[in-house]
Amino acid sequence: MRLSAQPSLFAVILAALVCGCGAANAKDIYIAQAAAGANNGTSCASAHPANFFNTTTNWGTEASQIGPGTTVHLCGTFTTGLVARGSGIPGNPITIFFEPGAKLRLPSCGRTGCLNISATGYIIVDGGTNGLIEATNSGTGLGNSDSVGVYARSGTHHSEIRNLTINNMYVHNSVSDTSGGRYTAIWFDGSHNLIHNNFISHTMCGICGEQPNSDNDIYNNVIRNINWGVFLSGGTLIDGVTRDRIYSNEIYDFANWDTTIDAYHHDGIFVAGNDTTSLGVSYIDIFNNYLHGSISECCTTAYIYTNTHNHVNIFNNLIVAPDGRYVNNGLITVGAPGYPDTNTSVLNNTVIGGTTVGTGGACYYVKSQANLSFINNIASNCTYLVWTTSGDITYSLLNNNVYQASTLTGVWRIGNVYYSSLAAWSAAAGGDSTARAVTDELNLDSSYRPLATSVAVGAGLNLTNYADASLNSDLAGVLRPASSAWDAGAYSLATLPHPPTTLLVTGVQ
Repeated sequence: MRLSAQPSLFAVILAALVCGCGAANAKDIYIAQAAAGANNGTSCASAHPANFFNTTTNWGTEASQIGPGTTVHLCGTFTTGLVARGSGIPGNPITIFFEPGAKLRLPSCGRTGCLNISATGYIIVDGGTNGLIEATNSGTGLGNSDSVGVYARSGTHHSEIRNLTINNMYVHNSVSDTSGGRYTAIWFDGSHNLIHNNFISHTMCGICGEQPNSDNDIYNNVIRNINWGVFLSGGTLIDGVTRDRIYSNEIYDFANWDTTIDAYHHDGIFVAGNDTTSLGVSYIDIFNNYLHGSISECCTTAYIYTNTHNHVNIFNNLIVAPDGRYVNNGLITVGAPGYPDTNTSVLNNTVIGGTTVGTGGACYYVKSQANLSFINNIASNCTYLVWTTSGDITYSLLNNNVYQASTLTGVWRIGNVYYSSLAAWSAAAGGDSTARAVTDELNLDSSYRPLATSVAVGAGLNLTNYADASLNSDLAGVLRPASSAWDAGAYSLATLPHPPTTLLVTGVQ
């Protein structure tokens, strides 16, 4: 066994100075709504009041203040908002930690949030085991115009928002309710932020990102009863939203935001620029997400919708529409007429529609694309399996997709021309020569993984290292073959886990 050399004392001190991670800076301060006990911040029983947290002069680097390395423990119920007044440093963040049962509960959180960490960096917001941010008087028939759970605008960077439950920023429950306002669980911009493992319910937007916005990861969140699950808005800046990753989220149930006049347009994941080119949004990965639950023909745009972008990869997503329901665009929709996108990849997704009846209802709706890769996808039980605009779609590759419908009459569409056979679709689209189309069952299990008898097994093209290393594993994390054919769709063949070849038993004499 080789032992590494011990560093010198000088090297240890130098490293601590460079990274700012000296143990002497670490401290714990406890905060409650009102001062408790000795009011010295040493425990929940002796907590400082909320205004201690909100006072600018209590943020800094002195031992008695909130500075790099500090963990601020939140205790009990807060009825006023909290505003972070400073930043951590690399290797020594400031952590805002919700003690068990801690909650920020206000009638409305207002436009700048129940918790405001704007213009800061190296902040960790950790909900712990059951940290809660909740509005109690915001919704249909109630009197509040704005409610934001966590406000992280003005260039928030290198920060993390995790393990929170954020409820009821706006409870919408009437088709006549067209109230305006900013209702968002997490509203952010900036760079190198992580937003994960949060539960969000009843808000217009679950996680909303604005420009400038880069290198952020949004993952492992559960978001429900929303108009938009995750919305990234690129604005008019070149690369206004760039290099973000949205993955492993579950997003569902949108219909409670329906209105008679379609005042809102529901989307599960919505990424869009606002210019007339594809320069506003770039290099976005959307993968391993599960989108499902209530939708309506009147008001739902798509489960995943992206436009005015370049280099967006959409892969390994599972989308399941409710029985009897469809959207007027596509369950996955990319592009907008007159706003050409470039270098979009739609790969290994499984899209299960709710019905073949209706005037709309595509599994995939593709508009104004240059150099599109559309490979290894499953499309099933939609009015149109693929619907594209006419004359403005070019493909890098169109192939190895799997299509299923009870009848293959008119299920492919280009503009206003309908195609009733795979051969006709392939000829018109200029690809998909190795696709498969069936009218019988896909033979998927209850989790939508292909069984051994499924037409999806072995139907895919090997895309190892094609777009993103994450594509080399399926939605369940099963590694796809390095050289042989892949299965089409988000999942590989449904098999039981292989038993380990070696076992190491410990603790047994």
